[in-house]
Amino acid sequence: MRRRLALALLLAASLAGAAGAAPRFDIGLIEPPAGVPVIGPVRVTAEVRGGQALQVEFWLDDRMVGVLDRAPWSLEIDAGEAIVEHRIRVVALSAGGARAEAELTTPKIQIDEVVELPLQQAYVTATRRGAPVLDLRRDELRVVEGEREQKLVTFERGDIPLAALLLLDSSLSMRGKPLDAALAGARAFAAGMAPLDEAQLVLFSDRVVHRTEFTRDPDELVADLSGALARGGSAIHDHLMLALLELEKRQGRRAVVLLSDGVDVESVLNVADLESVTGRSSALVYWIRIREGGEGAGGRSIWRDYAQHTAELASLELLVAASGGRVLDIARPDEATHAFGEILAELRRQYVLGWYPDGLRHDGSWRPIRIECGRQDVELRARQGYFDD
Repeated sequence: MRRRLALALLLAASLAGAAGAAPRFDIGLIEPPAGVPVIGPVRVTAEVRGGQALQVEFWLDDRMVGVLDRAPWSLEIDAGEAIVEHRIRVVALSAGGARAEAELTTPKIQIDEVVELPLQQAYVTATRRGAPVLDLRRDELRVVEGEREQKLVTFERGDIPLAALLLLDSSLSMRGKPLDAALAGARAFAAGMAPLDEAQLVLFSDRVVHRTEFTRDPDELVADLSGALARGGSAIHDHLMLALLELEKRQGRRAVVLLSDGVDVESVLNVADLESVTGRSSALVYWIRIREGGEGAGGRSIWRDYAQHTAELASLELLVAASGGRVLDIARPDEATHAFGEILAELRRQYVLGWYPDGLRHDGSWRPIRIECGRQDVELRARQGYFDD
């Protein structure tokens, strides 16, 4: 009986002593929650218990990322863009030299499938009875693929930086005033370039006669043109293909401005060979066509007879329209400067629509598009589709 009483008293004293002892200095993690993946900016919050901390260190994957010397013990850290496992650790130091730490391992993000959604863009020219329409709103324009309306994710208008390739015919048929006018037009285009625009100038006949690098300097673009001569036959299709491929290396809005009378007697390629390249390019194609004396000249070559050349000219017009550009016919060479200025002004006024297409199959099929406007009497011009690569 006495033994039991003694044990009871000893146990009571022990419990009383434990209840009166100071709690142990400790730290715990409140956020981020356990079991949740982290990426990018992450808020880490700790709680200090059983005393006052002089400082709390924050560690990410064995690297100290921050130190706080007062509460609240909460710090935003950058977990990076890698979707991997991370180890988050907090270490508290007390005034008495005690040390406590807590650690949390976050899981990696499991990705079962990656879907690429290439942004498609259309550069849209809006006119009413030939005059530009500059006040269209986002909700007034629709992009339709087949019968399915696409959701616009971008809508812009104005001076988006331009990459232009000026492709000037300098074959024998352009001898004299036509070539002089073409060079004057190129100089006017260069003078109108904005600071972030860039351009390349190519003179061609059956070969490249003169070529600059892409430049933002208008003077550099049109330097060394005083000795340019017209000679040889013309290979429009071949050099238009090269121009489109060259523009694919550039960023932003792209355009080819071709000046020629349209008589192509040297190209190995025909317009059909250009269609897949044009359809896979976002570049607009503009053709300043000199038509002195009416409908222009025909021609014969080792590649095509007169009828075939005529058909190629008609096909080239269709290709230009399909790109979202247009043909500007001029009756006299001295109208070329105005035509170059008109093209540059049009490019400055275009609307840029962007969307992520739904239902892509990546099978190389052609996806026709049309741009519709909710406002009456507004005519829209844009590219007619793209290849689903």
